[in-house]
Order: sequence, then C-alpha cells, then structure tokens
Amino acid sequence: MNDQEAWRRGVRFMDEFHGRLPRHAREQLGGLLTGYRRHKREMLTLTTGSHAICRDCGGQCCLNGKYRFSGLDLLALLDQQAPLPAPDFNQKPLCPYGDAGGCRMEPAFRPLDCVLFICGAIEGVLEERAASALAPLEQELRRTVQQAETLLEQPLGRPLLLLAEHPGDMARLATYSILPSR
Repeated sequence: MNDQEAWRRGVRFMDEFHGRLPRHAREQLGGLLTGYRRHKREMLTLTTGSHAICRDCGGQCCLNGKYRFSGLDLLALLDQQAPLPAPDFNQKPLCPYGDAGGCRMEPAFRPLDCVLFICGAIEGVLEERAASALAPLEQELRRTVQQAETLLEQPLGRPLLLLAEHPGDMARLATYSILPSR
C-alpha cells in the first residue's frame, strides 16, 4: 500500500468511526477537540513573530512530516466538518501537508507535533512571557490527547498513516466498546 492509499484508507475508516460514535461520546469528544484546537491556536499565537525565521530557514522542521498527522488531528477536522488536507506524498522530503508557502492547514488543525516543535532559533527570540506560557499549553494538549484516547479507548495520538498501514490497529478501532455493532 502506498502513502496515498494509506491516507485514503485512514480517512475513510476514521470518518466511519466518527460517524458511528454515540451522541454522548461525540459530544464529549467535541468538547475535548474544542480545547485541543484552542490550545494549538494559542501556542502558535505565542510564536507569531517567528515567520521571518521560518522563511529564512526554509522549513527544515517540516521535512519528512508524513507521520505527524494523527488520528486525533483528523477527528478534529471531522468534528468541525472542515476541509481535509490533500497531501502530496510525491514532494519528498517536504511535508506532504504543505507547499512552498508553508503549511496548508489552518493553525488549529495542524498536527500536534508541528505545533509543539520550537526550534532553537525561535526559542532564542521568544519573549520570556511567551516562553513560560508554552509549557502549560503543551501539557494541556498532551492531556487532551490522553483524555480522548481514554474516552474512545483508542490510540488516537498515533499517526493516521500508521493506523491505516496496520489493519490490526484499525480492527481494534472497529470493535470500540461504545460503538453499535454493524
């Protein structure tokens, strides 16, 4: 299975999984995802002065990023009925979710790994207030992933492509205990 096939398989499966969630689970997940998106935006806002650094660097942190987009990142898009990214897996080593202009995803929907990563150059120019505000936001984002995984009893922090490439993992998703049987 190539990357594009794995992407389509993972999206299809997670869309079905999301659609089959009972209302109470979907509502709880929706609350978690609201905080997840808000904290991502807050983290990226704290580093907004870094655009020039990123442009000059050329996005070295964005290389080989195909495994950064997780099942939970996809659920965050599905929850808001937001457009899904159209990854280009042929632009290796560049991240398939971006282009020459940077990430094609809205900040609140970018992969968690991408939001959390602060390179040394950016860290060096962060104001002390911003730098100290990042750690609690990171902890909250990681806690949200754990809460969503506990709620749905699934490894949602795992990269979507890896979930799709390992049918056993997806089969476990399909047998989630709160889902009605088919």
